[in-house]
Amino acid sequence: MSGAIIPPNRCASRPKVYWVLLALQTVGAVIVLGNGVPFYRQLVSDFENHQPLTGIIWWAVASGLVMQIAYWLRVWLQPPLPTSGYVVLGHLTAFVARLSFILASSTFSVVFFLRFEQLSLPPHRVFLMLVVLFSLFCWSLELERLAKALQATKGNP
Repeated sequence: MSGAIIPPNRCASRPKVYWVLLALQTVGAVIVLGNGVPFYRQLVSDFENHQPLTGIIWWAVASGLVMQIAYWLRVWLQPPLPTSGYVVLGHLTAFVARLSFILASSTFSVVFFLRFEQLSLPPHRVFLMLVVLFSLFCWSLELERLAKALQATKGNP
């Protein structure tokens, strides 16, 4: 064994691993969305008086790390997806994935395309925002992957 925690071939027999990693990503996403939506509203409604809060860095770092570690562990371990045949649940999962991606892309648009020169963000905050937005993107990819697996029916993977 060359430093591997759980080799990918052993993980195939552990379907709970998928749910644990998805739950970790989801906890990170809930933290991002719970703190990010009010931030986005304040940024859009009163952009000129926006003052970055110091506490925002800690939840962003924590949630970004949790989401990235869980996502890339899932990619590396390749645990099995749940069985198919849950079409409605699959559609709801795809809907949540798209909504989260809309928030991430609208935040990116406002900050980087419309008002970047008006923001006085140091480079480490810009990097952190990109990490958080990328983490939301990875989570939305994972939700879309799950949605496809849930929507698949016999004979139609």
